[in-house]
Amino acid sequence: MRAHGVWIGMLALGMVLPAVALAQDAGESGSRYGASLSRVYLAHQRLLAVRDACTQAFPAQAKTGEKALASWQMRHKGLLNELDNRVTMMIRGSSKDEKEYMRNVGKYEGSVLEYRNGERDELLAQPRDSMELACADFHNYLIGPGSDFNREYAEELRVIRQRKLTK
Repeated sequence: MRAHGVWIGMLALGMVLPAVALAQDAGESGSRYGASLSRVYLAHQRLLAVRDACTQAFPAQAKTGEKALASWQMRHKGLLNELDNRVTMMIRGSSKDEKEYMRNVGKYEGSVLEYRNGERDELLAQPRDSMELACADFHNYLIGPGSDFNREYAEELRVIRQRKLTK
């Protein structure tokens, strides 16, 4: 495991299938590029799922969690934009025309939402004391030095960035 905390250990669980689906749906089946992009992109989606679960379980702490996530997203704004652009490029590259592209985008977005909701529901199914610990770890992770995706996913980003990002 790359990061510390109760919740982060679950990050790898459940990511294999969506990662493969993203790579296959985007026409990159079996490639290191698609797998690496999926891993980093879905890690961000996992953060959103944890935020949603913590907000739902502990609404009184929602504002604190939102601020921590917003700060994390600002620190990673360039990376998040790059990931979105790369996913869009992958989907566009695997689509024969605009109609198929729009269909593929819808399919992909549905898969990501399903993944996020599943991760959220899995967290919410934990005993309350485990969930409380996971949410505290989540907040500490977001504000701590271990939450730097550029370091945490350095190898994946190296693979991803070997492919030029075109406009």
